[in-house]
Amino acid sequence: MHFPDMRGPPRSRAIELYERLPELTAAFVAGITAVVLASWAPGTRQWLSAPRGPFVMLPNTAIGFVIAGCALWFGRSARQPRWMLMISRILGVVIGVAGALYFVEAVWGRDLGIDVQVFSGTVMKGGWSSPGRLAPNAAVAFLLIGTALTTMDVDTRSGHRPALWAATGSLLVAFTAIVGYATGVDQFYTFEPAFGMALLTALCFAALSLGALFARRDRGLAAILVDEAAGGVLARRLLPAAVVVPIALGWLWGVVQRAQILKHADGPSVFVVASSVALVWLVARSARVVHAADVQRAQFLVREQDARRDAETANRTKGDFLAVMSHELRTPLSAIIGYQELLADGITGPVTEPQRHQLGRIKISARHLLELIDEILMYSRAEAGKEEVLYEVASVNAVVDEAAGLIEPLAADKQVSVAVARLDAPLSIRTDPTKVRQVLVNLLSNAVKFTDPHGTVTLTARRSGDTLELAITDSGIGIEPEYLERIFDPFWQVEQKATRRAGGTGLGLSVSRRLARLLGGEIVVASEVGRGSVFTVILPTTNPPEVADQRTGHAVADRATAPANPSSAGVARLAKQ
Repeated sequence: MHFPDMRGPPRSRAIELYERLPELTAAFVAGITAVVLASWAPGTRQWLSAPRGPFVMLPNTAIGFVIAGCALWFGRSARQPRWMLMISRILGVVIGVAGALYFVEAVWGRDLGIDVQVFSGTVMKGGWSSPGRLAPNAAVAFLLIGTALTTMDVDTRSGHRPALWAATGSLLVAFTAIVGYATGVDQFYTFEPAFGMALLTALCFAALSLGALFARRDRGLAAILVDEAAGGVLARRLLPAAVVVPIALGWLWGVVQRAQILKHADGPSVFVVASSVALVWLVARSARVVHAADVQRAQFLVREQDARRDAETANRTKGDFLAVMSHELRTPLSAIIGYQELLADGITGPVTEPQRHQLGRIKISARHLLELIDEILMYSRAEAGKEEVLYEVASVNAVVDEAAGLIEPLAADKQVSVAVARLDAPLSIRTDPTKVRQVLVNLLSNAVKFTDPHGTVTLTARRSGDTLELAITDSGIGIEPEYLERIFDPFWQVEQKATRRAGGTGLGLSVSRRLARLLGGEIVVASEVGRGSVFTVILPTTNPPEVADQRTGHAVADRATAPANPSSAGVARLAKQ
C-alpha cells in the first residue's frame, strides 16, 4: 500500500540560526575583544578611535567580555554537562561582582583601581587616568548580564525566570546606546564628557544579552521566535525589521538634517511617511508568508488524515485477515486432534508403542499450534475492541489455584518449581475470572519459559487498599531496562535471534496487558538481568467500569472507556520497586 509523503515542511533556517545564537554571539564577542586587546598590546591605539566622542573599549572591559563570553559558551544549553553549567554560573558571578564594583566607582566616585589594571601604561598615555572609569550604563549592563548568566536555570516561585529580565534589561541598555550612535544623540550613550559607552562595548553587550536570552528557549521572546507555528513565522518576519527600520530611518533623518536637505519642520513628516510605508510593506509581506505557510500546513494536514485513514484501513484488514485465517486454521486442526485421539484410543485398530509415542508427539504439536492460533484470535479481537468481558463474582484464591494448576505440567516438564502464596483472608471480586486466569497463565508460562531448569516461579496474591495485586516472580534471565516497555509490543520478544530458546508468537504479553486494561487494571514489570523478573497484575477490588450490551445482556468493557491505570498510586509504587 502506498502512503503519501509525510515529511513536514522544511525547518526554517531562521529557527536554526536562533538556536545557534548563544554560541554565535559568544564567538562574536571573542572576536571583537581579541581585536581590542591586540590593539592595546603594542602600547599604541592605532586600531581604535579617539578616546573621547566616540569612546573606546578599555582593556579591562574587553577582559570582562572574554569572561562573560566563556560563561555564555559553557552555559549555552541546559543539556550541557553539569560541570560546564557550574563553570558558567561561577563566571557569571565574577561578571556580576565586577559590574557592581564598576557601578560603585561610577556613582559614588570611588576609585577602586580596577579600570586600568591591564595595559595601564598604554591607557595612561591615551589620556585615560583613574577618572576614566567605566560609564554607569556599561556598569549596569555588566551587572545585569552577570545576573542573567548566573541565574540561567533559576525559577522563582511565581514561575518567572530572573535571567530573562536581567538579559532583557542589559539588551535595552545596549540598544539605547546603539540608537544614540546611529542617530547622533550623545545622551543615549554618555552621561558626562568623560563617561560613555563605546560603540563596540554596546555591540558586545547586545550580543551577550541576545545569547543569554536564546540559551533557554522554553519561554519569553525566544520561545516565540523558534516556534514553527504561524505566530513564530510572523514574529521572525516582523521583529528584525521592526528594530532595524526605525534605526535606519533615524540615521537617514540625521544625515538629511545635517546636510540641510529638508527644513527642520519637514523632517518629522517625512520620517512618519517613510516609517508608515516601510511598516505597511513589512506587514503585507509577512502576512503573505504566513498565509503561504498556513496553506502548506493545511495540505500536510490533509495528507496526514489520508495517511491515517489508509493506516486504519490496513490495520482493520490485517485484523480481519488474522481472524479469518485463525478460524479457518482451527477447523482442520481440531479435526487433526480428533483423529489423533481416535487412533490413540485404538478405535481404528491396535496401536503399537512406537506408534503411540509418535501420536503423542502429534497431539503435543497440534495443541501448541492451537494455542498459537488462539493467541492470534484473541489479539485480533482485542485490537478491534470486540473482546467481550463477562463479569461475575469470583474467588481470588480459586482463580490463582486454577492458573497455577494449568501451568504445573509445563513447569514439571522443564523441572521448574511453582509456588503459590494465596490471600490469607478469602476475597471475592467482580471481574471476568476466565480472562484473569488467562492473563495469569500467559505470565506464568512466560516465566517458566525463561527460567532455567531447577529454577523457581512464584505466584503471590496480595491486597493493597482498593486494588488486588497478583505478582509473578521468576528466577529467569531477566530483561534489559530499555526493553521493559517494548516487551508489551505485539510480536516482539526479548530473544530476537533465530536460535532463541523460547518459542511463541510474541503476543502473550501484549494480549495480557490488553485484557488487564479491559478489566480496569494494569500490568507493571520490574526486572534485573540475570536475576529474574516480577510481573504484577493490578486489578480493582471495587466494581470495574463496564458498558451494558443490550443484545446479549452481558457486560462489555470497551477499550476506549476502560482506564489504563485504576490505581495510579499502586502502579507508581510498584514501578519504583
